Amino acid sequence: MKNQNMFDILLPLSSEQLNHLKKLESTCTNIQSAWLSGYFWKIANQKSDAISLKTDELNENNQTITIVSASQTGNAKLLSQRLYEYFNQNNKTSRLIDAIDYKFKKIKDEKILILIISTQGEGEPPEEALSLYKFIMSKKAPNLNHLYYSIFGLGDTSYNLFCQAGKDFDKRFKELGGNSLLDRFDADIEYEDNYNKWSQDLLKSINNIDIVSNTSLLHRHKENTLTLSQSYYTKNKPATAIVLTNQKITGRNSKKDVHHIEIDISNLDINYTPGDALGVWYKNDTNLVKNILESLSINMFDNIKIQDNIVTIFDALKNNFELTTNTKNIVKNYANLTNNKFLKNIVSDDAHLQKYVVQTPLIKMINDHPSKLSSQQLVSLLRPLKPRLYSISSSQAEVYDEIHITVGVVKNLISGCLYLGGASGYLSQSLKSDDKIKIFIETNNNFRLPVDQNVPIIMIGSGTGIAPFRSFMQQRDNEGAKGKNWIFFGNPNFTEDFLYQIEWQQYIKKGLITNMHLAWSQDQEHKLYIQDKMKENGKEIWSWIKEGAQIYVCGNASKMAKDVEKVLLDIISENGCLNTEDSHEFLNNLRLNKRYKRDVY
Repeated sequence: MKNQNMFDILLPLSSEQLNHLKKLESTCTNIQSAWLSGYFWKIANQKSDAISLKTDELNENNQTITIVSASQTGNAKLLSQRLYEYFNQNNKTSRLIDAIDYKFKKIKDEKILILIISTQGEGEPPEEALSLYKFIMSKKAPNLNHLYYSIFGLGDTSYNLFCQAGKDFDKRFKELGGNSLLDRFDADIEYEDNYNKWSQDLLKSINNIDIVSNTSLLHRHKENTLTLSQSYYTKNKPATAIVLTNQKITGRNSKKDVHHIEIDISNLDINYTPGDALGVWYKNDTNLVKNILESLSINMFDNIKIQDNIVTIFDALKNNFELTTNTKNIVKNYANLTNNKFLKNIVSDDAHLQKYVVQTPLIKMINDHPSKLSSQQLVSLLRPLKPRLYSISSSQAEVYDEIHITVGVVKNLISGCLYLGGASGYLSQSLKSDDKIKIFIETNNNFRLPVDQNVPIIMIGSGTGIAPFRSFMQQRDNEGAKGKNWIFFGNPNFTEDFLYQIEWQQYIKKGLITNMHLAWSQDQEHKLYIQDKMKENGKEIWSWIKEGAQIYVCGNASKMAKDVEKVLLDIISENGCLNTEDSHEFLNNLRLNKRYKRDVY
């Protein structure tokens, strides 16, 4: 025993196993070692499910309809669940699966594939569908001439690349020989009637082909099934909670306005997990509503009908319609209703129209070009109000009957006038302590802490992207997790924008946070960003990856997240001695093994 290394004693391996491992290690290159770390990590997480997996594979041999949910805010997930239940009611065998859990290389064996997919950022697929997207778009994608498929896309016409992810999949499936059961449907935010018709037409199309089995699928593997929130409260049935605290946490001279909001849920049956989001139903600003009505010469007490209810136009605008987001359709319809020559000229040029929509809030358009409309004409222009999602910045292990969110106020200064975002303006300016707020939990199973508390994690976030990492650290602190924790955080100024500074310092002092690297973009002559700090620490990041670390990214999808991914690829390429293609494959394998997770918006 005296000659035995203390490190060896602590290992859960026999001497023979340890000798085999050391021999293997001595022959491995860096990249082989990294691959083995991921391989053993995945094996450890799969062994407990080996028996049920065999059973499910036998059942899947009889499978004919696969429903893949590719969701960003939960709508695609809910519609996928409804379609699965609809098929069951009509005696159609189907299985329901999250895009992130779908074994996409088996698509060549599918008979019928139904994809319900949302679009995020600049026309990109949702985070959980990125691996599937990259595979289908690559040269490795198989011939799909045996496949029948249908796509229901979810999007928002206020964005230029409306439903682009669904369009991309549809185009590629056709290129690979796939047979479309129905023309792809691109749904705007009011999708209910369109979805009902599409699902009915889809069932009719499926009934017209001969490959569908009418037996029931009895087993589904727990890792490959869609997990839905068990909360009683949903987007359509929100809970009414009470605001405890609403505090600005950026400095007086900060260019950013960020609020920390605490909500009391002690009288509600609500549970959430670090990584989840809070859905908030907001109300439009009273002055904004009055301004719109005055510019259009509408009496605020006029009555209109909203979903079988008679309400005043003032209440309808306050509670039921989007007023802060302009769209191309709104501009086109307003130009036609008012017969405005200036707007009609803009509408005639799509590029000009898109630029105008981005730069001109609805209220500015109405103020610049006032007219006289009826209440019904006004609401015919508008889109229904939809809730906003915010990453939860607390853990119930720490705060018990509370939910915390971190809200960055959207501000746009246009022609000397300040315009606030609808939800962020409501949360930051209107809500006070003891006010009521309608909320629900949006489950995010794709952004979870490791089950094994010894696994190291790397957290990368800028601005309010730090929110979920606060919940992660609260959770790990309360669980006594031994895994190492590394945070990269960026914002403009140290003195004005160091969100939750005291808490991070306390975690560092007690040893919970192993490393914390900060990037203040405006504290020196040259800009300094998170990705610069990552480059400086590339070798150590690679070392953590080899140890099995999980990487989390939270923040802006079109800017920060893309820059961070580019640096990660450079780190992998340089330290793993890999070319560009192999670096992309390595990172994609991390994503597939749930070691690279993003919550981007």
